[in-house]
Amino acid sequence: MAGTAAASYDEKWLQELLFRHPELILLDGIETGSGGVVPLCRELPIPRPGGNVFLDVLGVTRTGRLVLVECKLWRNPQARREVIAQIVEYAALLRSWSFGDLTARLKQKLGSTHANPIFAQAEKHWPDLDEADFVDGITNSLAHGDFALIIAGDGIRSDLHAVASHLNGQRAGLAKLSLLEIQLWSSGSGQTLIIPTIPLRTEVLQQRVIISETGMPLRLEEPTSSETGDVAETAIERTINPGQAERKALDRAFWQRFIEEVRFDHPDQAPARHGGANWVKMELPDPAGWLTAFRSSGAKEEIGLFLRLKGDDGRRLFDELATDLETLRSESDLPLFAQVRAEHPFEADLGVSKPRSAFADEDQQLLWLKDAANRFITMIRPRLSQFSETTA
Repeated sequence: MAGTAAASYDEKWLQELLFRHPELILLDGIETGSGGVVPLCRELPIPRPGGNVFLDVLGVTRTGRLVLVECKLWRNPQARREVIAQIVEYAALLRSWSFGDLTARLKQKLGSTHANPIFAQAEKHWPDLDEADFVDGITNSLAHGDFALIIAGDGIRSDLHAVASHLNGQRAGLAKLSLLEIQLWSSGSGQTLIIPTIPLRTEVLQQRVIISETGMPLRLEEPTSSETGDVAETAIERTINPGQAERKALDRAFWQRFIEEVRFDHPDQAPARHGGANWVKMELPDPAGWLTAFRSSGAKEEIGLFLRLKGDDGRRLFDELATDLETLRSESDLPLFAQVRAEHPFEADLGVSKPRSAFADEDQQLLWLKDAANRFITMIRPRLSQFSETTA
């Protein structure tokens, strides 16, 4: 922004302006044939160790390439350099997500019930869009870190070009970094003229989406299951105290209803399946193995969910999750607990539980478990993807 009107506007205003008027982003001028950009959401929360960060604007092109926009007013040199570090970090974090991770997070952010909210938004702009090709494009954009990174501000200085050029030497997947200048002028009658421009040198700027904070190159990992077999299942049985044998048939019927009725916002999540006498499992990528949903009886009657983490990888993941526990609670809206069960060998749980007496009947128990399981899965899967990238 420049001119007489600049002082009366802030970064939130600029963020909102670009979201509501994506034609100002001038993506066709940056990448010929891109077809413009459709905005998906503002302030997208992206988890990282230490708490969430928030991307100003996330958009997508007709080909499924993701567009990341950060807005910054250039009031001091430090802010100019920090915004480059921010957008590069956000790109690195997003690169560890799958299409399912992104879909689930957008469903949560937008309050959408659509099976594919990204395609639903894009189809409004491009009615002839092919869903399968579009989804493949987004999947490839995430897997290869192939993003359009755009810094929008009120003035592009030479030092910004220098820092951006330095990023070309970084390793990992390619993404283009472009600089968008927003000039703002006010007339004597109170009208405001907004002029977006692309500094010439940004047409050739290119940065390689970075390695992680620990220096590890990022790449997408396929989810696998870690714990299998009778020994692990017996350990789960001991944890939940399944109760008397004569109740097993009724308990199984309860969990069969859970399996049939639970719905997950994360499209990569496989259906729940029976685990044992009063618990079910929901498969997750390593090192989590699975999320357990249970009902206990006897001296401590509870219902709940827990993620059991073991070994060296489990310890590292647990330490990250425990450090971010308040963020996880806020994000999932669940009163999560983090508990170390044993040090040698390491074993710890991240979970949530409630006394069975808090519910009037089994229908209420089922409603709570279905909702809590969906919230837990939506919260944990992006973090598992990110952990897999940084430990690969």
